[in-house]
Amino acid sequence: MQGQRLLVVSNLKAKNLVGFKSFGMVLCAAETNEDGTEKVEFVEPPEGAPLGEVVTFEGLPPPAPFSASQVEKKKLFAACMGGMKTNDKCEGTFNGATFMTTAGPCKAKSIKGGAMR
Repeated sequence: MQGQRLLVVSNLKAKNLVGFKSFGMVLCAAETNEDGTEKVEFVEPPEGAPLGEVVTFEGLPPPAPFSASQVEKKKLFAACMGGMKTNDKCEGTFNGATFMTTAGPCKAKSIKGGAMR
């Protein structure tokens, strides 16, 4: 992943991951192949999007920040996952609202209609 531009969900409760604590999760799009295997791709911000920029959702107000304990207690991220998928342009969406940066939409390379997680 070194050198790769990624979307990271932050403010998650720390989890032990191969001997170190992880406080975030990389967003990917996934689709199931005919043979039952899965194809997974990163959902990437566009070139020119500033590093660390907070992603917004087209047509929705800016997201309110929550602490890791609020996210965990209220199961906020888990509740949102059902509404996250890529559209027919491979753009990440939440309930139909496109994941946006100041440089444009965040996209997977080729997965259309795939679940995001």
